Amino acid sequence: MLHKKDIRLLYELDCNYRNTYTKIGKKIRMSEQLVSYKVHSFEEKKIILDYVPQIDYSRFGYLTFLVFFKVHYTNEQSFNRLIQKIKAHENIISVIECDGNYDLIITFAAKNPSSFNKKLKLLISENPKELRHHMILTTVVEHHFPRSYLINTEDRFDTILGGDREEIPVDKLNQNIILQLMQRKKRVIDIAQALDSTPKTIINHLHQLEEQHIIKGYRLLLNPAAMAVNANIFLIRYRNITLDEEEEFRRFCKYQPNVIEFTKTFGEWDVIIHTETENREEFRRLSLQMREKFDDVIESSDNFRVFAHPKKQYLPQEIFEE
Repeated sequence: MLHKKDIRLLYELDCNYRNTYTKIGKKIRMSEQLVSYKVHSFEEKKIILDYVPQIDYSRFGYLTFLVFFKVHYTNEQSFNRLIQKIKAHENIISVIECDGNYDLIITFAAKNPSSFNKKLKLLISENPKELRHHMILTTVVEHHFPRSYLINTEDRFDTILGGDREEIPVDKLNQNIILQLMQRKKRVIDIAQALDSTPKTIINHLHQLEEQHIIKGYRLLLNPAAMAVNANIFLIRYRNITLDEEEEFRRFCKYQPNVIEFTKTFGEWDVIIHTETENREEFRRLSLQMREKFDDVIESSDNFRVFAHPKKQYLPQEIFEE
């Protein structure tokens, strides 16, 4: 069980892991040295799995497509080999292991539906025995919320990724800075050394990327199981919903502290909602509250548990290999 200050530290890191340990320490009354020690401990215990810069892929001209797979399971070893193959795919930016009707949720980033279709067909042809049944959803826009449930706060900022955004040209230096961030470099001095540049230059370019809304934030990929937290996903299909009702539903989700992501999609389902709760009872209460309040607009829903999130990033590797 994590201590209260440990949870507060995780919350602050998840809001912006690039804040200095001194700044975070002052906020939670913890020394810089203790913050550093605890962060290393979180990494060793697999509570922090990765550091994920939130890059708006739409600024690079990309769309994202979610593919839900039912996997033909033979044994754990073959399943893990499949996961490693999928993680290495240059256009796959997220992999989630789950239960229920599907075993994997894979997110592709592609320039257009035709490109995505080719890459999906290739992945299936390379793994015909394992990847048999699937469902596809196209991402419309993503909303990411802070993990307010960790510290019982009402602070609910909304980080928006994707949607109808103008593509922005990104030069090689800025691409390389983003790549360094994706490779877990957090400090400006480390990025500068890796790119044979100066800290001042890197700071100026980071500010530019943030001002252009290319970089939207710096979040953690946490391991809910290591925190004794239940991670779940809702799938929602609307019934004759108006734009005002849709916005009311999104705002309801935004102000639920256990909702951490709200993704509008196109296809068999209209919304994917990611939640984290202390226990299954809390998840059930949230589910019942949602169904009760929006019974008129929710036609059907499904939910399942998330067991692992082996990969999460927001840009495909192919960008850096061109």
